[in-house]
Amino acid sequence: MGSIVLSRDLTLTQRQVELTMVSGDAKSTWQQVYNPIKQTYFISEDGGKYAYFLENLELSDGKVFLHQLSFAGNIKVMNVSFLAPLKRLGNFSPSDLYLTDIITTEKALIWMFRYKDKDKLTTIAVSMTHHNFNLYAFIVSENVTGSSKVEDQISWYIAGEKGENIVFAARMHAGKEAGWKVKEFNPKGVMVSEQSLDQKGINFMAHTRVGFGRRGSALLKRSEPDERGTLIFANGFYFVGGIEQNGTAVNVVSYRLEDKKWVKACESVCTVFNPKNPLEVGCLRMSEGIGWYVNSADSEGHFHSFTSSVGIMSGSIDQATSNPSRLLTAEFPSKFVAELDTKWLIFDTKQLPAKGNITFEYKQK
Repeated sequence: MGSIVLSRDLTLTQRQVELTMVSGDAKSTWQQVYNPIKQTYFISEDGGKYAYFLENLELSDGKVFLHQLSFAGNIKVMNVSFLAPLKRLGNFSPSDLYLTDIITTEKALIWMFRYKDKDKLTTIAVSMTHHNFNLYAFIVSENVTGSSKVEDQISWYIAGEKGENIVFAARMHAGKEAGWKVKEFNPKGVMVSEQSLDQKGINFMAHTRVGFGRRGSALLKRSEPDERGTLIFANGFYFVGGIEQNGTAVNVVSYRLEDKKWVKACESVCTVFNPKNPLEVGCLRMSEGIGWYVNSADSEGHFHSFTSSVGIMSGSIDQATSNPSRLLTAEFPSKFVAELDTKWLIFDTKQLPAKGNITFEYKQK
């Protein structure tokens, strides 16, 4: 659609923020305002119909104050309480929950938490449906604390969407069972399916999995050590991606699951890899493909299209980027880039902060 510009009148006492959608016809598609009480955190996913400005990531007195933004430019404000759904689930106290992620999906905004007691580690998700703000809390998994069993040594995350359902995954680390556990839930927290996928034929370098994009795990700097690939469901297929090294060559590689076998789908060259530094990898499911964040000697973004076997190394990118289209091209380095139907919409962020006019450029693809 374009790019969203945020602006504020510094002469006003209230923190009113104006949103302007800059589109492809050299004018704004819509304008809207919202009135945050304090700093807000932008949560969005590529291709989503809703984005959110949250006034708090962590629960405050069991609540989150949020501003919902639709793709048409409509704003709704809500103060949502987690107390009742968590109590119905098992009398969990919000103050005892550890927040791991916040992601917006096609039908709902999802929070993921961990709750640990002396006996078990419980992974909890809370789903808030976009259209009516109803909250549904459900248990994704219960792992025995201190257990040596493979199934208890796993960490769950949101791996994608299948229709309106949410796909959760966790990597099994050991031996013949190495691979991924996968569970699918509908937006109201009802489990639809459960399966296991092995990792035969895949040998990624050990890395820390980190959040990437405008999701809670990136904003909170959450991470999971000792990973060897991230499973994603996108474009109707399961993919897994990570870093492979062959001699001095280091590549980001994506595999697609076809007839129960992992087939190489796309790869791109890491240009700033340093084996002496810790390795971080994050992924971002996009409409056109999969975006990868790699951080070793420095951070760089990679884009693996669903329709090409050759990926794009698109240059330096922030872990908590608000510009996923930046991944789609290696052109216009250090600029804010939005992809339109036939051209690029480009903005030089060095203009900010600015009073008065700002300038966008259009470049044909």
